[in-house]
Amino acid sequence: MAGTVSLDSGLLNQLSFALQSGIKLYKTVQSFQTQSHSALSLLEELDDLNGILNSFTEAIGAPTDVELSALRLPLLRCGNACTEFEEEVLKCLSRSGGNLTNFQDWANLRYMGDDIYGFRQLLDRYKSTINIARIDANLHKSSVTAGDLEIYRDLSKNAANNIQTHLQYIDKKLETRMRVALDAEEIRLLKEEQTSSRKSLEICAQFSDHIDQIEPIPEPPEALHEYKSSLNITTAKLESFMKDRIDQLVEKSKTGTVSEEDVTNIQRLQESLGAIYQSARILSGAGTSLKENISTIENYATGDALQLAVSTSGKVIRGKNSGLGWRAWQVGGHMSDVTVQVIVRNALRRGISSVPDDGVYGVNSELVFKERYGPGHKMTAGNTAET
Repeated sequence: MAGTVSLDSGLLNQLSFALQSGIKLYKTVQSFQTQSHSALSLLEELDDLNGILNSFTEAIGAPTDVELSALRLPLLRCGNACTEFEEEVLKCLSRSGGNLTNFQDWANLRYMGDDIYGFRQLLDRYKSTINIARIDANLHKSSVTAGDLEIYRDLSKNAANNIQTHLQYIDKKLETRMRVALDAEEIRLLKEEQTSSRKSLEICAQFSDHIDQIEPIPEPPEALHEYKSSLNITTAKLESFMKDRIDQLVEKSKTGTVSEEDVTNIQRLQESLGAIYQSARILSGAGTSLKENISTIENYATGDALQLAVSTSGKVIRGKNSGLGWRAWQVGGHMSDVTVQVIVRNALRRGISSVPDDGVYGVNSELVFKERYGPGHKMTAGNTAET
């Protein structure tokens, strides 16, 4: 979305800090040149986060009425989390001998008591919060359609639900800390995260309130439909004018005062109407042909998804991909059948491949189950459920 926003120096510094910390962590993880599914997924998440932070940074400029002070703590926590997780990665590297290419300890990394999957989810919540604040700021200077507003409502709702679930998880952790082995540093981080999550919910609520106050602009009309309407109006005016001239001609004929000029004018009107009728027929045929040669595609997803809006036959594409999932793939344009097959195959390979205990692509793994479905308990053949 185009537009610029104005931030005070403190908020700008925190935004810059979060971006630099995210870039630094990305480069550190990338330097391992690993095929670990956990590490590659973390790189994807960091790439998305850094992209949004960079977009926000580039949008800074003209003043805006939006209140962004609630974003201070989430930005600070985002930057600190990236810095602190990088320190944990380097500690693990040191304990394993310092060999970047042979590092296989991704599954054992911990931050605030959670593993690398939990850390990725933490980054995803920061990303959602920052993105909502960025969109909210730009909405004060932009015009949007009703369809856009519906997408933003879904975005806000999903982000708020995600953050609320995370906040409940943090609350429960702090309530049970006497029974859980949490050190003073972990408790401090959890309390900061608790406050940051509440600020994130404030940002989502502010965004929702703003959306409800926006008057959407009409959807842009189709060019063909607009021209057809204009042609119909012109035709109606000419037909009315010709009727008046014919009525005048009839009256004159009763008195024998019809001139050659009157006849010529009627002929010109008939020619004009004939040309317009021909244009209308051409336009009608063009509309039918256009409909037959347009592929209309509207994809919407809230979870992991591969969204394709492509044409392999040369047809015109009219549509959009809307995805709110943290690993949604979106592809659009004109391409060959082979290219589409390669894209789908690569997407399925990245999304479905199982990961072994060492975190490297391979066969059966408890880690890939946890990354897809969360923590659980493996049942054996002899286990039975108690009721």
